[in-house]
Amino acid sequence: FFFLMIRRPPRSTHCISSAASDVYKRQGYLRTSSARYAIDMENVDDKFVHLTNNAIQMYSDTYGSFEDGNQMSFNAFQNYLDEMHPDKRISVRSDMVPVMKSLAKRTILATRKKLSSSSSRKNSFEIFGYDYIVDQDFNLWLIEVNTNPCLEESSGLLKAIVPRMLDDAFKLTLDSAFPPLPQYGSRQKKYLVEGYEDDVNMW
Repeated sequence: FFFLMIRRPPRSTHCISSAASDVYKRQGYLRTSSARYAIDMENVDDKFVHLTNNAIQMYSDTYGSFEDGNQMSFNAFQNYLDEMHPDKRISVRSDMVPVMKSLAKRTILATRKKLSSSSSRKNSFEIFGYDYIVDQDFNLWLIEVNTNPCLEESSGLLKAIVPRMLDDAFKLTLDSAFPPLPQYGSRQKKYLVEGYEDDVNMW
């Protein structure tokens, strides 16, 4: 899950005080393991069971056997929930994403003085990567916040959403400070993401 912080003068709608409600990425993704999850003494050292980092999973013999690059979109995860756990009636967008946003907002509020303490950071932006874990009861837990999130295009899904995420972030930041010349507008590359029109900013 990605979060964009834009540091602008206080009157900006994307300053630190209000960023937590304005600039979350609409489309995140899930990382999956190459082995069935279980807790027993025989697999406590099995990295492929307990760590879903792509840098680890890519070395598994079953990497990509279930999902391309061991990654799922929110829509794919919703399809899984509807098929495998219909009785739970869980909505990724309505039930899980709001929890992710709430936890992310708490981290920003808890560190806002540190994040805004340097005057040299005005008119700057930063992309954070939030890692969560979903337990067996579909509760969400925040694991960590990355100030340098991985942006590798290790699957078809990430090849679509990572370039679009960066391009849309630049539109909110660099383009607002240095507006593109009209004659170059038609030359801008399109980054198509299923379910989103190209003129819709995904933040």
